[in-house]
Amino acid sequence: MYIKNPIAFYYQKVLSINEYDQVEEVVALNTLGTIVHNTLEELYKPFEGQLLNTDSLSQLKGQALADEVTSQFKKEFKEGNFKKGKNLIVFEVAKRYVGNIIDLDISELKKGHTIKILHLESHLKTALHIKGLEFPVFIGGKVDRIDAYNGTVRIIDYKTGLVQQRELELVHWNEIIEEEGRSKAFQVMAYAFIIHRELGIDALEAGVISLKNLSSGFLKFAKREKPRGGAKDQLITIDMLQNFQSQLEKLIYELCDRKFPFTENSHIK
Repeated sequence: MYIKNPIAFYYQKVLSINEYDQVEEVVALNTLGTIVHNTLEELYKPFEGQLLNTDSLSQLKGQALADEVTSQFKKEFKEGNFKKGKNLIVFEVAKRYVGNIIDLDISELKKGHTIKILHLESHLKTALHIKGLEFPVFIGGKVDRIDAYNGTVRIIDYKTGLVQQRELELVHWNEIIEEEGRSKAFQVMAYAFIIHRELGIDALEAGVISLKNLSSGFLKFAKREKPRGGAKDQLITIDMLQNFQSQLEKLIYELCDRKFPFTENSHIK
């Protein structure tokens, strides 16, 4: 938010001025996202710490899936009616999204790959001690899924919207704090950085599964050699994490520096 519009960050995150929260009559996109995330968490929770298998995943589909989506709708949409009209369509979309994720995992297993669920909806937090600041800065977040794919640790964030692979790729590291179009890359690299700091994992992959671009599968963060063509590194290494940390600390220092005012649509210099 700060990269996109510093004054919006100031209003919402410093002054805590938020838009008026109205009662939903039609399921909002953010509510749909919450329902999908929570349904996936509940369905996959029994597999935490285990290897996935096609039989168990297939049993999640059908009535079990419909019942869990219904339960999550009742929690998030309160007393709203989702038995007809637009809300019924959204309800069916939620079921389709969750079913598609399950189908994606089944497809990977049938190809001979192994997937072990390590953590679901993990709350992460780590402290940064930045030169020039007299206090620690904590960064954190909630990771949808951490698994091991053929032994390689993956950080996965589910997105109900459309995400393209190019949004997760960089040529120069400064892009990650200067271009709002790199917010997905920033998010998954932040998760990778925290997991490295807190869990000691030195090499991993991080990315997005876009429910509107599921045919592309797992969209991985990548550091490119040049804008088009050339080498593309998708395994996140210590060197990558150090480069990200340098940019992250630069961003946080500016955010905390009184010499940089919160202005409309300014960008990091």
